[in-house]
Amino acid sequence: MTVATAAGRPLAPATAARYETLTRTTAALACCAMVMQPILRPAGPGNSSPVDLLTVATVLMSLLWAATCGRRLGAPYGVAGALMLLSGCLAGLSGPLPGTSLMNVSKEVLLLAWCVALYNLARRPGVLRLLLSVFAYAAVVWAAVLVAATLGHVTAIEGVSPTEGDRRLFTLGDPNYAATYWVVSVFVVYAAQRPRTRAVRWCGYALLCWALLLSQSNGGFLDLCVGLVFLAAYAAHRRGGPAAAAVVLLTVLLAVGGAITTAPLAQVQDWARLSPHAELVNTLGRSGASTEQRGTLVRESLQLYERQWMTGSGPGTTKQLLTDRQFEYAKEAHDDYLAALTERGPLGVAGLLTLMASAAWRSARALRAPPGSGFAEQVPRPAGLVAALLGLAVAGAYYEVLHFRFLWVLLAFVAVLASAPDPDGTPAPAEAGRTGDAP
Repeated sequence: MTVATAAGRPLAPATAARYETLTRTTAALACCAMVMQPILRPAGPGNSSPVDLLTVATVLMSLLWAATCGRRLGAPYGVAGALMLLSGCLAGLSGPLPGTSLMNVSKEVLLLAWCVALYNLARRPGVLRLLLSVFAYAAVVWAAVLVAATLGHVTAIEGVSPTEGDRRLFTLGDPNYAATYWVVSVFVVYAAQRPRTRAVRWCGYALLCWALLLSQSNGGFLDLCVGLVFLAAYAAHRRGGPAAAAVVLLTVLLAVGGAITTAPLAQVQDWARLSPHAELVNTLGRSGASTEQRGTLVRESLQLYERQWMTGSGPGTTKQLLTDRQFEYAKEAHDDYLAALTERGPLGVAGLLTLMASAAWRSARALRAPPGSGFAEQVPRPAGLVAALLGLAVAGAYYEVLHFRFLWVLLAFVAVLASAPDPDGTPAPAEAGRTGDAP
């Protein structure tokens, strides 16, 4: 393959060789970052983590890689990112905790740069398939490590925390982050169709779902169900059109409604709360209390917002302000949609809506792309990535997922699928045996 500059002129042989070396090095760093996605402990200054070292290294190498041959870097979510950063800076500078706010904005700058780096790198021939496969294989291996540690009672690897009961967090440090990582990994395995062998892949699904169960997260189970319903509706749409998809969705709604009518949620929660099994107590049993606490947090956050309705209080300031002002339930916002308003003001809401609209538009393009053409050659089941994003959109109502590193990985991959290949190279040829609808 001939390597060309952004203007289309071929590079000199020595420069081309250096460029290819940088491409491979940057891809290798990005692969290491895919492997290390769940390694968030031990935590460093500013709640940084080991994976952030690889994130920064990938971003810096991407800049060097692009500068080598004068490539222009594309920023698929540039407008949304600019609005989010601008709203965060304005809120931070005018808010009561500028240091905390600007620290959080700096983290967002890194995540946006990470997304841009992955987007441009994954547009090189074969790199998208490589990164997606590494993510899938690594997630299955990490899930196997956690399950083995649980069976062997290796507490140091299980990640059991005194504040979280017997919930196994591995090295993720937070039950919500842990559950969401395992759910996203299920859909990445489906999208990449890795491991290749169906039997081994099903073992991978089982391990990932087992790891999800160990997190004892109600939200994680809901995210998984939302993604699975989407995949079922999408498969029905491909075979029978919109009517078939509507039938699937209606069937699910009727089934859920019938289940709630037969066994009211309050009764199920009471039964689980009194169960001798810790797993039921920590999931369904605590769901009523969790809902009540989140309602309290919403009311308190809106009271904070009344004082600074124009700009918000600043990113990441909710917990500290609730504590300082002696509110009953002092926690972080736990809700991206609420946090966008209360911590960034109307401009933050506009930024979040722009990001969601951009992701939805690109997801639709990725789903409409003809199989085996363009970047779709490298991703056997693009719907898996869209299902993961949809699950994260739902999770945003009860977590702050915008700071989850793998969200920006998914956004970058979907943006690549929605784009046309570079003029100086086409994606690697499709592999044999990727067609069909095997899970």
